[in-house]
Amino acid sequence: MKTIAMTVLAAAMAASAQGAAAFRAADYGIVPGNAFSAGQVARLVEDLRRTEGDKTLLLEPGRYDVGAAQCQTRTWFISNHDQTNPRRVFLPLEGIRDLTVRAEGAFINLRGRIIALGVWDSANVTVQGLTIDCETQPMTQINLTAVDAVAQTVTFTLLPEANPTLEGTRLFFTGPDFRVSPGGGILFEADGRIAYRTSDLGFSLARVSRNADGSFTAAGCAHRAFRPGQRMALRTGERPAPGIVLSDSRDVTLRDVTLHAADGMGVLGQNTETITLERIRVVPNRAKGRAFSTQADALHFSGCSGHIRCTAGEFVGMMDDAINVHGTYLRLIRRVDDRTLECAYMHGQSYGMEWGAPGEAVTFIRSRTMEHAPGADNILQTVTALDKPTVRDGAKRLRLTFRDPLPPEIDPAQEAWGIENLTRTPSVDFIGNRIADNRARGALFSTPKPVRCLNNLFDHTSGSAILICGDCNGWYETGAAKDVLIQGNLFVNALTSPFQFTEAVISICPEIPDLAAQKRRLHGDIRITGNTFVAFDAPLVFAKSVDGLTVTGNRLVRNTDYAPYHWNRQWLTLRACDNVTAEPPAEHHP
Repeated sequence: MKTIAMTVLAAAMAASAQGAAAFRAADYGIVPGNAFSAGQVARLVEDLRRTEGDKTLLLEPGRYDVGAAQCQTRTWFISNHDQTNPRRVFLPLEGIRDLTVRAEGAFINLRGRIIALGVWDSANVTVQGLTIDCETQPMTQINLTAVDAVAQTVTFTLLPEANPTLEGTRLFFTGPDFRVSPGGGILFEADGRIAYRTSDLGFSLARVSRNADGSFTAAGCAHRAFRPGQRMALRTGERPAPGIVLSDSRDVTLRDVTLHAADGMGVLGQNTETITLERIRVVPNRAKGRAFSTQADALHFSGCSGHIRCTAGEFVGMMDDAINVHGTYLRLIRRVDDRTLECAYMHGQSYGMEWGAPGEAVTFIRSRTMEHAPGADNILQTVTALDKPTVRDGAKRLRLTFRDPLPPEIDPAQEAWGIENLTRTPSVDFIGNRIADNRARGALFSTPKPVRCLNNLFDHTSGSAILICGDCNGWYETGAAKDVLIQGNLFVNALTSPFQFTEAVISICPEIPDLAAQKRRLHGDIRITGNTFVAFDAPLVFAKSVDGLTVTGNRLVRNTDYAPYHWNRQWLTLRACDNVTAEPPAEHHP
């Protein structure tokens, strides 16, 4: 195999002198339907890294079975995921430039908690035509066949992919590298909609018996909403392995990529400049009978810059949002001197990533009121890890030095402060996508750069369709939205279940502990115009701490698909907002 790889490399490098070098995974023994090794994958990746100039990698159509033996191990700290290192990665594209991966018809079948693809420290990489699924995963679907409300029992069957084990009366699900007994999950109707007013439901597997026909009966877990024919995705909430990771890279494109499952986010981007997503699908594998797709968000971007563009995508059945774009606030721990601060990552799933670099712009925010300190913006000079050799080794505490002296009030001994990296904030286009039947919310945007959310279909997002937040107290996800256009979207029956930050179909809801003391608003210049709301309940727009809000030219179609239940009975609710132009939507009757 070594001779083959050297021959391929020589041919590729010779071809690069004349044009794009061409690589075939099959030439390295990486063939659909056949066993191959992690060593063969490593040789391929190394040859790609060493070859300069434009190059292509062809993955032949067919199913690639990927387990531990086909994976590299990497210590990667990944935003908004469990920091369980080392991780298994099938295709780690590290330090590679000018690569197009052509995978039309290639199906990556993951056997375990595995990252299918990582683009790390790379530039100008395109991946197209890839499909990813998990053969057996910790999130397990049960199909309800009988419910006895008096006896408090539920009888259910499992999908063929499940691997159940009864230990006494407790039911476990096992895989190559996991053993779980979830305590709850999300309830779907037979048509794939999330059950009305259910949110996260408990479901005990502590007292389970196996029936003669192969079904199971669980005691002590009946709920008012349970009915035969429903399906429930049982989940632990763990997030060890996103499907695709884009980190510390530049100019990455994913085109015609489908993810049926991931033990975390579908696509996680961090510290990456300019990401283009065309016709990305995060959808359940209906052929397997599933109602769910990923364990968490379909798309999630943290600390990115440049421009994020997502068009013509489809996001269905995931256990969290369709897209979330934000940065990370560090909390100030100690003021060392007028130009030096010690800071910390505060959330347990967000540390060990590069937060900033010399020359980047920062701003400071009061945690209590979420107000930016006027005149305190500054430029980073150095970033030093305090509790690890480097930031990427998993540092949670950093020392930052700045170009200019800090104002005296920027002192955590006086009050709680957060710091935001303004350079690592992207503009966003989210256009022509479909979001349906997912847990929690649809689209989350927390960036001061321009956001265009246009012509999307939000179809039965169980919580708010769009959320603009900002939180320097819990999740520590930045920040202020300053230029947002929400136009031409169709919202159909959002808010069927209550989740966090679900005050209306469009919820502008930053976490502000002392709103009464706030003098300067966090968000600004948000325009909601030309949208159609198809709604069974009252609240359409909720806005908190916005200076410059326009809500005009929208349409409302009332229906009776569900009974109204929301605490908010107003179509528009304003709290601490200035410079508002609003008109009720024109109401149309079907």
